[in-house]
Amino acid sequence: MEENNKTPEQNIPDQVPNVETGGDMSEEKKSSGPFVGIVIIVLVLVVGGLYFWGSKLSKERQDLVTPEEIQAEADPSLEALSTQSTSDAVADIEADLDTTDLGGLDAELADIDTEFSL
Repeated sequence: MEENNKTPEQNIPDQVPNVETGGDMSEEKKSSGPFVGIVIIVLVLVVGGLYFWGSKLSKERQDLVTPEEIQAEADPSLEALSTQSTSDAVADIEADLDTTDLGGLDAELADIDTEFSL
């Protein structure tokens, strides 16, 4: 029979299982996989948000009317003024005032107020 000539300290194995890591005998290695996954997900969400925000801004810009479009539109009030007489007689001036439509004079002011409130 073989005798065990080792002292009790020599009977202890060289590597003691680490209880905190579930008994793994190797050194604790931290994995960067979850961190990289979270960073990728956050980046995808940020890029997606910026894309949708940019498309919304682009659509709003397309809905706005440019000064060139406003200038190109026909203005019935201006055309009515061109048909007025050039006479300076009181009767002609009164006739021109009677034919001038001033009913929608403040309609554009309401549109301007709504544009500035955006």
